[in-house]
Amino acid sequence: MDKSTVKRKESISLGILLIVAGILLKRVIELTLVSDMQIESTTYLALIYAFQVLAIVAGLFLLIKQPSIAFLRKTEFLLSVFSILFTFLLLEIGARLWLNHVATPEQYDRYVLFTSIDPKEFAWTPHPYLVYSPTPNYKKGQTSHNALGYRNDEFPLEKPRNVFRIVALGGSSTYDVSIEDNQKIFTAQLEKLLKEQYGYQNVEVINAGVPGYNSWEILVNLEFRVLDLDPDLVIIYEGTNDVHARMVEPSSYRGDNAGRRQPWHVPSVPVWEHSTFLRIVSRMLNFTRQVSVDDFTSSPTFLSWPYEYRLSERDISTSEILEKNPPVYFQRNLENMIAIAKEHGIEVLFSTWAYSPYLNDYASKGDYQKGFQENNEVVKEVANRNHIPLFDFAAVMPQDAKYWADGRHVNEVGALEKATLFAEFIDTQGLIKK
Repeated sequence: MDKSTVKRKESISLGILLIVAGILLKRVIELTLVSDMQIESTTYLALIYAFQVLAIVAGLFLLIKQPSIAFLRKTEFLLSVFSILFTFLLLEIGARLWLNHVATPEQYDRYVLFTSIDPKEFAWTPHPYLVYSPTPNYKKGQTSHNALGYRNDEFPLEKPRNVFRIVALGGSSTYDVSIEDNQKIFTAQLEKLLKEQYGYQNVEVINAGVPGYNSWEILVNLEFRVLDLDPDLVIIYEGTNDVHARMVEPSSYRGDNAGRRQPWHVPSVPVWEHSTFLRIVSRMLNFTRQVSVDDFTSSPTFLSWPYEYRLSERDISTSEILEKNPPVYFQRNLENMIAIAKEHGIEVLFSTWAYSPYLNDYASKGDYQKGFQENNEVVKEVANRNHIPLFDFAAVMPQDAKYWADGRHVNEVGALEKATLFAEFIDTQGLIKK
């Protein structure tokens, strides 16, 4: 057998290898390089498809033409491999030094492996009935939780004599996730206005909002945490998260919310993420991302952010999902909140949920806006039928982008405007007993 025959066999073997690699490339990358095993970026999908096509075409060329191929000698090959590995080692050492000693806190949070963080540093902690809740005594910059796990200054669990206690329940738009300073959030501004502008010196406003909470969790939060605070008035402010709760496979849309939530579980870490260098590069390029609370708590049947790709996999649109999953459980959860509050002598204030369509996020999309409006109509209907005070906040809150950090969350200017509007409504309705 002459050398040319051997080289042709090598070209055939290489051709088969390229074709197989091209076919399997996307799935191998998803299984090894992406934490949730699904590539979300259309840009990177296009690049991967291009590489797949090139690999398959190159493989077919080698199979058909069978050109002679001259491979590197063993010494040259080993030297090349050593050079690559040594270069990667230097890059890895440099990346670790940068991340641990040079990076800003924001950069560290973005690029660190979540398993390297002390659980006490997480803003959220597992809870037996709520899936997760705010970590008590959490502090990061000007954002903090008190010893009871509320975004407030310290206050006693037992309500002091002659204090009128207001508790605001909701998700991230109640918690004010886009505002760092605890003193600038909506509830802090509301308490200040009620005291200084309206003269309610005995009022206390507590923020029981938790990012991601929908009406199921708000209901449980009211029952198992907020009742212990003995509130006089609770404000229910929720909208977008119950649109997300409807974004599940229709066969999984049930009253227990299992289509949206699963018990707290720690997501797996792809092997390659243990490399600081590769992790930093991939996140800089938005190929992958830092984990969020959704990675710990979202059911596999959840079809909304950050798992929108599941919609295309199931060949169904947002509008179709919302039509098949009407807000019947949102309505039932609101009614149950009223029943619990009344049983304990607590006044309830319902509010419609406001958003801005001008920030180019999902709140600017028609399908989601339709979901917001449907949920707001439910809030109005339940409030009117049960004779609950209703503040149509969505009708009066400006949608101008200067008030908003994104389409769902106000900035500091918006929080002050929101507090001003709520304070005026609470005062004119006589909801605070001096």
